[in-house]
Amino acid sequence: MEYINEASMLYNLRQLYKRGCTYSRVGEIILSMNPFEWFTNLYSNEVQISYANQLIWREEQGHRRLSARQLDDSNRLLYEPHLYETASHAYSALALGQKDQSILITGESGAGKTEAVKIIANYLTAVQTTHPSFSSSGGSGRAAGDDDEQPSAENNKVNVQMAVVSKLSQSDIIFEAFGNAKTERNENSSRFGRLTKLFFAKGKEDNTAAEMGNEELLDDDDATPICSVLGSSFETILIEKSRIVAHKINERTFHIFYQLLAAPYEFKESILQGFGSATRDSFRYIGDVDVDTIGGRTDAENFEQTKSALATFGIEGEELNALMEALCISLHLGNLTFAPSRRSPRAARVASEDEIKKLSSLTGLSRDEIESAVTTKLAKNKNGNVIVKLTQAQSRERCDGLAREIYHQIVVFLIDKMNKATSPAHFRGNADQVGQNKTDQEKVGCISLLDLFGFESFEKNGFDQFCINYSNEHLHNKYVRDKFISVKAEYEFEGIDIDFDYSAINNSGILNVMDGRMGLVPIMNEESVRPKGNSSAFVYKAKLLHKNSDHVVSEKQHNQYEFGVNHYAGLVTYDAADFIERNADPLPIELLAFITKSTNSIINAQFDALFVNKRKLLTKLAGKKHGAASTTIVSNFRKQLAGLLKHVGETKTWYIRCIQPNVEKKPAVTDHEVTLRQLRFAGILNAMTISKKIFPNQLSNDIVWDRFKCLSRKYIDKQLESKECICNLLSDLFKDSERYVKGEYTAPYVCGKTKIFFWSGALEKLESDRKDMLSLKAAKLRGYIETAIQRRRFLTIKRGMTLLQAVYRGLEARLERRDRIRAALLITCWTKLALVRLRRRKRRENEACTKIQNAWRGFGPREELRHKKKAANMVQRVFRKRQDRERFNSAFAECVDAARKQKQMKALLVLLSSDHSSKDNGGGQKKKKSLTSRLPNERFKKSSEWSNEELLKECQLMISYLGEQLYSQRNKTSGVQAELASTKHNLDSLQSRYDTVDADCKASKVAAKTLSERNATLEKDLKEQKHISSDLMETIKHLQQEAAVNERDRENERIEMQKLLASQKDELNVVLSNERNMHAAEVLRLEDSIQVVQQKYHREISDLQFSVEEIEASSNQDFQNVLLAFDEGKTQQDKLESEKENLATEKNNLQNKLDTSTKTCSMEVVALKIELDNLRNEIESKESTIISLQSEIASLRDTTITRSNRTFPTSPSRKSLCNLWDAFGKNSK
Repeated sequence: MEYINEASMLYNLRQLYKRGCTYSRVGEIILSMNPFEWFTNLYSNEVQISYANQLIWREEQGHRRLSARQLDDSNRLLYEPHLYETASHAYSALALGQKDQSILITGESGAGKTEAVKIIANYLTAVQTTHPSFSSSGGSGRAAGDDDEQPSAENNKVNVQMAVVSKLSQSDIIFEAFGNAKTERNENSSRFGRLTKLFFAKGKEDNTAAEMGNEELLDDDDATPICSVLGSSFETILIEKSRIVAHKINERTFHIFYQLLAAPYEFKESILQGFGSATRDSFRYIGDVDVDTIGGRTDAENFEQTKSALATFGIEGEELNALMEALCISLHLGNLTFAPSRRSPRAARVASEDEIKKLSSLTGLSRDEIESAVTTKLAKNKNGNVIVKLTQAQSRERCDGLAREIYHQIVVFLIDKMNKATSPAHFRGNADQVGQNKTDQEKVGCISLLDLFGFESFEKNGFDQFCINYSNEHLHNKYVRDKFISVKAEYEFEGIDIDFDYSAINNSGILNVMDGRMGLVPIMNEESVRPKGNSSAFVYKAKLLHKNSDHVVSEKQHNQYEFGVNHYAGLVTYDAADFIERNADPLPIELLAFITKSTNSIINAQFDALFVNKRKLLTKLAGKKHGAASTTIVSNFRKQLAGLLKHVGETKTWYIRCIQPNVEKKPAVTDHEVTLRQLRFAGILNAMTISKKIFPNQLSNDIVWDRFKCLSRKYIDKQLESKECICNLLSDLFKDSERYVKGEYTAPYVCGKTKIFFWSGALEKLESDRKDMLSLKAAKLRGYIETAIQRRRFLTIKRGMTLLQAVYRGLEARLERRDRIRAALLITCWTKLALVRLRRRKRRENEACTKIQNAWRGFGPREELRHKKKAANMVQRVFRKRQDRERFNSAFAECVDAARKQKQMKALLVLLSSDHSSKDNGGGQKKKKSLTSRLPNERFKKSSEWSNEELLKECQLMISYLGEQLYSQRNKTSGVQAELASTKHNLDSLQSRYDTVDADCKASKVAAKTLSERNATLEKDLKEQKHISSDLMETIKHLQQEAAVNERDRENERIEMQKLLASQKDELNVVLSNERNMHAAEVLRLEDSIQVVQQKYHREISDLQFSVEEIEASSNQDFQNVLLAFDEGKTQQDKLESEKENLATEKNNLQNKLDTSTKTCSMEVVALKIELDNLRNEIESKESTIISLQSEIASLRDTTITRSNRTFPTSPSRKSLCNLWDAFGKNSK
């Protein structure tokens, strides 16, 4: 722009915005106008690669990458203004200059700050993948000297980068849910400041050419190293906690509350019974707002997205429920209502019983504890601490303060979770440790993205606007010091005059008014800790002490709470009606101690740490005159802001100003009044004016001489001073390049004491000439080098060919020798094979002959043996046949002889009988003849002719024969008799046995009769039993089925009971140990408290006396100040005298309270001793209760085991189980 004024600036911005160009630049500052729509072509991968190649990797043909100071209008025409431009400069400066970078993004609500942070963060985390050598397989490109890097390391870098990008996107969702709200200007307004730190692994050591801010000295062949992203961390600044308890009619509180109410019914019921049917009207903090869609998505859809994002950082399951319960606690605190107490109308009591019961269920605290915490407070007097009843308004403020702090601790918890998940892995989640030692500073770099509220001025400006504008004053002061004051100091040192009034942009005066010894912030802190401090007194003192200042404005139209401040951006009128209440610490130590007892894991952990830190702080500040002032909200914010400014001050800072072109959020429409107001607040016009009047480039004398002396066309005496040599050199180089300024021609440079300052285009001309000269010399040198290279290549090829021929000939010889050896080996092998085959064939023939010989030689003996066996068998058969025949013949002869003897004896008997009969009757001759005719043989037929002697002889023979037969028969008879005797003996034994068996049989018959009778009875019973058994079988089947079911149930119940008993036993042991430890600690604490109370007794007396004296001194000083400041006559004097009398009365009251505190302390000592004894007795009773419970558990376990071994197990007594559960409950309580 040739003419710099507000009209020309607005015109250019409007034309650019109308054409869709949302970005413009003023020097190094990027102006971003919210387009209210998304342009895909502005943020595509091709655009990212283009900016990275031009500004980081130096791959653009025909374009030399220049530093930020060399980017004048002519060079910047090569690329459009963009957020990627600032991000590329920061990344390149981090990689080359090895210094941490910061990007400050400011603007009012709705200007697009949050989206700008997202765009820059996504670009920075993905810029390493735009390197030209980046492989398509997923690894990043290698920088110079990294050729040995393994693909696994490349993949690891990309995995880390993808994880960081993913978690950054998920963290944005969480920040929007818990930190954004709908306002009048923006439906998704960030109600907090955020500092996002991106950590990178540095590519190489410091570049010496980049020192002293002269990054432009980097040669073209200096490659930018790749900085791989390692992780990130987050920090919030000044979250708007007041929005939790109150907001305007058309606005909403934070999105998460509406998302929670839009969650599924089952999920809400799992948090708190009855919460599933809750609506927006159910809670005072939320109210009914018609809007239920943010960013094109409903609250229910946003809740699912937030829930998924929380799961990314491990917040799910019980921890998610604890988080939602903590949110519900904040909501229900707002629903508590208060009414006058029945005993004291001024005191408050909780009137909403349902709400306090819900709070008790959520927090795990009793109703009385909650009511006591919100309706009473501890106050100190001369007798010690006393409990003071609060009014309804004070109780309401106490609830609101607790709700605000609970939500703030929820945000702190989430940020800690996200930091642990996204911080660099080797720092193990401690992101604050990054860069704390020299080794880390050399290895890890950081680019910080600061998203902060812009300057705000509304019709009614409160405490939040005061803090926002206070922080913007400090940031503006840093901006002025970075861009203008340092430049002015440098020009004055170099002896160069510049025509610009720096006082128009210097805001040191307003900072002194706000931060000085008697500034607005110290006065506010003093009033916040004063016992009767109030906002009207703060405004009165501020106007009184700064009545001669131009920065504090007092107008007649102001009420007692209004005052004006002339900020760098303009006059802002503040309404301080709630400044002191908002600034005062809302959570006293006793309220923190109360909330730490909550069973909610998140609230317990966060407030426990807060309680410990606050107790340490109070102990450290005890006895200090202004110690309490350091615990106020503004004091804490000052510390946080000082740390932020210190961090930003140690980095190279880049600035992005976001502008909201219109409040209607219409694309391509520019509201001049709205836009101009934001440009004034951002100081853009002053920046453009100064940028036109300062030199864009500068170099030290030594660097100019070393870099451009090669361009000199004439001889320069080197014996002269360096400044004279440089002036002669530059006069020769710029002989034809004079600039026309203010009616005269001047050189395009100015020589300072130690540096040379160049106007726009001058340094670029020198660089271009130097580049052309170096290109010409490089071409000649390249020719010589190419010749040497080609000759060396030819000789190398020649030596290679000779070596190749020798190697080839040797190879042929080796191959021929190898073939011969192979042929010899082949012949040898075939010969040996033939010999082996021949031997094998001969061995087989010999073996066959041996087998034939053996077979033939064995054939003859075998035949002979067979014949001999056959002959022997035949001989044996003949011999056996002969023996059998002889035995048969002898036996046959005996049979024949016996038969003959029988016949002879019969015949002889016949003869004898015939002789006898013949003697009896003489006429028996005839009969004898007839008998002899019947004799068996001829010999006996002739017996009638025998004589008596012959007959007698024949009889003797027969008698001898019969005698032999008789002898043989007698022998047989004796044998038979002996056998008969043995048989008789056996018979007797059998008879006795028979008698025994008979007796047994008779007894058995009697028994059988009895048994038969019994059997009949049994059969009768059996019939009855069969009839009964048929009924019982069905019952048994049914009982068996029930028994099986009961067995499974009892088994499961027994297992569960055993697990429950084991867990309860472990819990009881843990509870017992914890109780013992807690009671031991409590005993020690009470003993210490007794000693502390006794020690504090005298110290409080001295403190009260000192406070009385201090009050007298302060009252006298106030009188003097008022008398010196105003001389308004008798009315004012009477008023002052009445105040003096009141102070005297207050002195007497304090003295009375001092006496009362003495008595109260002694009574408290006695009460503490009694409480100590009671606690000891309670410990003993609890130990006995636990021992009895353990014995009951053991007996119940034995009973369960015994019952489980029965056929039909029965369940344990419900009464005993209930008694056991009641005992467990009492003990756990």
